[in-house]
Amino acid sequence: MAKRAGFLKQASRSKQLWPLAVVVFITLWSAQVSSTERLISLAPHLTEMVYDLGIGAQLVGVSRYSDFPAAAARLPRVGDALQLNVELIINLAPDRILAWQGGAPKTLNKLQRLGYLVQRQEIKGLSSIGKGYRELGDALGQGPRGALIEAEFAASLNQLRARYAGESTPRVFLQIAENQLFTVSAQHYMGEAISVCGGDNLFFDAASEVPVVTLESVLSGQPEVIVFVTNRKGPLPWQAKWQAFLPDATIQRVEADLLSRPSRRILSGITALCRAIHLEAESG
Repeated sequence: MAKRAGFLKQASRSKQLWPLAVVVFITLWSAQVSSTERLISLAPHLTEMVYDLGIGAQLVGVSRYSDFPAAAARLPRVGDALQLNVELIINLAPDRILAWQGGAPKTLNKLQRLGYLVQRQEIKGLSSIGKGYRELGDALGQGPRGALIEAEFAASLNQLRARYAGESTPRVFLQIAENQLFTVSAQHYMGEAISVCGGDNLFFDAASEVPVVTLESVLSGQPEVIVFVTNRKGPLPWQAKWQAFLPDATIQRVEADLLSRPSRRILSGITALCRAIHLEAESG
């Protein structure tokens, strides 16, 4: 009788463990499937995110300007935000295509009609960068890694906010083009970065995320700091003009690849921006 009771108890325990075993099996199987996917990235920041998740080896093609980390620069180029090489994409036989919302929509729709899995990502604010890592990690079998990066990203942003919360709020004009007066509003993640640094963005309330502004509007705002977002090392077309028009303003630079790409590296760009705004960096 005791032997029968022991058998029934063991059978009951096995029934309880069976659903857990199924869940574990499905999870491991899903991760294995994702780990073998051939990926194409259609934006430099998405390329960086894939490498940050530890699965850069799965990339078989990337977009133009995908040059970080160094391994990405050696991969085939399939186009850019405006035009994609569909024939090359087909030849690379991807299992999943990673795209940013708004990039080459007609071509992406065509690829979807051909049966390709296109996963789009939209960046709306700095917090969505961390969220993007978590969502991409979940989709590619790297959920824990994606969640960790999201948490670390949020913590680093909070540290920067706290660091500059008690500082002065200098008036800032962020110029993101070398030859034209393009800037960003508070709706754009680079505009939000100005707020993280405790700066007063001249065009925070512009209707567009990336407005084109006039010389008169910049002069009337009397910026104390003008920050160029550029990779250029030499003299900039507008630099001498600002020095003539606004001799009391300080001219600074922040590397475009660090501040304009919404990946984990933007934390370095925001740190550089904060130092530039508060004159902790050398003037440009």
